[in-house]
Amino acid sequence: MRCLWAGPTVFLSCTAAASAEPELVFSLRSWEGEYETEDIPGGVRITPCTAAIHAIRADGTGLRKVVDLGAVTDAPGCSPDGRWIYFQSNATGRYRIYRCRPDGTEVTSLARDEFLGSRWLDAYGYAPSVDGKRIAYTVHDGSVGNVVVANADGSEPRLVAPELGYTYMAALSPAGDLLVFSGPARDYRLLLAPLPQGEPILLTADHPESFAPQFTPDGRTIVFIRRDGEVYRIGADGTGLRRLTEGRGYVEFRLSPQDRHGSTDAPHLSPDGTRIAYIAVRDGVPNVWVMGIDGSGQRQLTFRGTPCGRVRFSPDSSQIAFVSFVGKYPQLFTVSAEGGEPRQLTNLDGAVYFLSWRPAGD
Repeated sequence: MRCLWAGPTVFLSCTAAASAEPELVFSLRSWEGEYETEDIPGGVRITPCTAAIHAIRADGTGLRKVVDLGAVTDAPGCSPDGRWIYFQSNATGRYRIYRCRPDGTEVTSLARDEFLGSRWLDAYGYAPSVDGKRIAYTVHDGSVGNVVVANADGSEPRLVAPELGYTYMAALSPAGDLLVFSGPARDYRLLLAPLPQGEPILLTADHPESFAPQFTPDGRTIVFIRRDGEVYRIGADGTGLRRLTEGRGYVEFRLSPQDRHGSTDAPHLSPDGTRIAYIAVRDGVPNVWVMGIDGSGQRQLTFRGTPCGRVRFSPDSSQIAFVSFVGKYPQLFTVSAEGGEPRQLTNLDGAVYFLSWRPAGD
């Protein structure tokens, strides 16, 4: 299965100028007619669509377009210092990873053509490190993919364990010394590679179909989901595997009933390392839930009648942003991490598809 996956990133988002209020950066996707996807040999067939990157303050004001390269310009994220917005786009006919300044200037491709060469056609699914020094992403040749680690500006890229076969879904540890990833190479078992050149080890030898891994802020634990729809955790040393949820029933976010491929939709860890926001299906509807990092205190935060997805904690861990359908399209919402009435931030003619937070400016 080939997935244009944005990854379980530690995304923060940026703004054109310093602000006393947090801001959300998001992609807005549009299409004609019904949105459909399906798996086909060598990839995924998708209804033709366009997307651009926008930003809005957490109070719902200041909506603006940040960058639009044409085609699908999508999956925004940001450097921890807020000076760069990362995104991916297929505006050239091939997916590439880019970054730009918060005002949309200085757009630069990070997946260097001289590195991609004649074999690797696409680059996507990036995840920056917490310290802002490195970035992991996936390159793809039309048949298989491979994880790459590079400096945050795209320099010094190198393949990680190319001998394994098809790998993607990568995340860097907070210290930047470990890389966890998954992929068809080992039936989606999680692998952990010490950097720069360590031998990968199997973390979930008895658990195939493990997706979207991410490190806790202390780097000691990895949280992930499985095809069974549940949330799990395991120590970075390979011990302490635990299932945290039961009956969650959710893996992918879908833009329509005809979106058969969907998009892997991971839980999100709070920056203070105490909680996990996630989506669970109750009474047939995906809604926002929260639990302790050990799985304790599971409770439902939203009770909407339309599907929710894309949960993201705010930088201070006090709010959770998410999307939920309002008519045809998912719109952007926030809710207190303690519960309460969600606030709808957007009412746009298009689908809010990927999102990330930016910390408040000085």
